[in-house]
Amino acid sequence: MFSSINKGYEMLWKSFIRPERENYSIYDLGDRIFTLVDDRTYQRTDFSIVSSNGCRIQCSHFEPLEASRPEEIMPCVIYLHGNCGSRIEGLDTVPMLLPYNMTVVCFDWAGCGLSEGEYVTLGWYERYDLEILANYLIKNRRVSSIGLWGRSMGAVAAIYYASQNFPIAGLVLDSPFSSLRKLATEIGEKAAGVPNFLIKFALNRIKSTIKEKVNFDIDELNPIERVLTCKSPSIFVAGKDDDFVPVHHTKSLYKKYAGAKQLYLVDGNHNTPRPLSFIDKVARFFCSNLHCKNSSNGRIMASILSFIKDQEEGSGKEEITVPNTITITRKAMEEYDEEWIQIQKEYKRAHSAPTTKSTQESDTLSHEKFKDAI
Repeated sequence: MFSSINKGYEMLWKSFIRPERENYSIYDLGDRIFTLVDDRTYQRTDFSIVSSNGCRIQCSHFEPLEASRPEEIMPCVIYLHGNCGSRIEGLDTVPMLLPYNMTVVCFDWAGCGLSEGEYVTLGWYERYDLEILANYLIKNRRVSSIGLWGRSMGAVAAIYYASQNFPIAGLVLDSPFSSLRKLATEIGEKAAGVPNFLIKFALNRIKSTIKEKVNFDIDELNPIERVLTCKSPSIFVAGKDDDFVPVHHTKSLYKKYAGAKQLYLVDGNHNTPRPLSFIDKVARFFCSNLHCKNSSNGRIMASILSFIKDQEEGSGKEEITVPNTITITRKAMEEYDEEWIQIQKEYKRAHSAPTTKSTQESDTLSHEKFKDAI
């Protein structure tokens, strides 16, 4: 009996910091040299960095070949996967982002995929590894401005990183939790027949074990406190039927987020692939905020439409005609542009109230930084 209890408890604490690792082969990343529907040729360069706790982290940088490169130093979006994922998770973003003249980096967090490490920390130490990666990209990979696209644990790491006022041009935050203790309590309450006092007892014991294993306090992992100092333009998104990280977590973070922001609630759950129409909005968001150079709208439109058409036909959906797709997509893009312009106006209006002289100077500086970012 005691053996089964111990095994059950081990499964509980491991669900926090040692979830099942996604196994894959380097060949699953695809060809190192490839051509997209915009008729440009790109390359994947694999490299590694050393994490804050000494683990080697495996990374991939997707960028144009030299002959197709629009400028020497280019903007970059870093994709941050969830606790059970790997850089494979970010591959679907690559063909949607590269045609906008930005590069993309996908990587395995320590303890995930092909990277070294035994445990994850749900964003606590990952924020430091993100800082190491961002600095490496700027110094060694010809990267200028940086955007972050994080999902679940990756979104939490992005919030913690951005809250330290690092120069992030834009954030996409998919399904982050607002408080780890709160989320764990909610998950426990869903288990039929588990009294609250047992949930509290189990969490306190798990807290002690995690503190011993990886030296961080689960009660201190509260992104809701960090969004108050995040100023980068952001997009929040969550699945309407997410029963793992309920939607109210994303809504709470969105409400308290200090910078310009948008919120999208899409069909699906925590792990449902996000709609291509949403990914296209994200691509345009990054293109605007990262100041991507010489982005031809006509070429980009053709690339995205062709990609969407291939995806929809390949998934068995009713075939659509390109003219219809152009009409639908153009309308969506126009609505998005109008929506984002209005958000910028509201953000600036909210920060233009009369203040003291010192605060006015600070606000003016913030406005200038914001205008530079967008």
